[in-house]
Amino acid sequence: MCRISRLCSMVASVLVLALFTSPATGQFPIISARQYTAGSVKLTVRGSVQIDQEVPINVPASYSDGEVTWLQFGVSGSAEPNVLITYGETKEIGVTIGKEKFVATGGIVPGEPSQCTGKTDVAKALVSGHYSCKGIASHDGATGAMGKVDIEVHFSAKT
Repeated sequence: MCRISRLCSMVASVLVLALFTSPATGQFPIISARQYTAGSVKLTVRGSVQIDQEVPINVPASYSDGEVTWLQFGVSGSAEPNVLITYGETKEIGVTIGKEKFVATGGIVPGEPSQCTGKTDVAKALVSGHYSCKGIASHDGATGAMGKVDIEVHFSAKT
């Protein structure tokens, strides 16, 4: 029990801010349960690897169950570029890009410094948005080389 009213007010204010403050990049999107039928991502990567490509959504691998969302563009691990955008139960947002054995992952985790900025818009039949991740550590499994990349994704996923 608080005995000092100022201390109680400060603690209450901090708790309210912690509960209602959104990630540094904007509000975490609420995405209802849905299946995706079409869409694509425009992927731009600069740094230790250069990629500039539009990648179609992987319909069977993309879903939202009302709590988590996986938007898979392309096929993970394939020779072609691929992107996975995730929204987790803990309000974490992940952006993972790959091509063959190359991979880089950035994200937004509440309470930690954000690696990415951007936002997602959710409509009845469309989830769309963009994320920019700067200075993300990358790894090329084929050569063992570590590097740094800047990632830019603009995506849409229709239901």
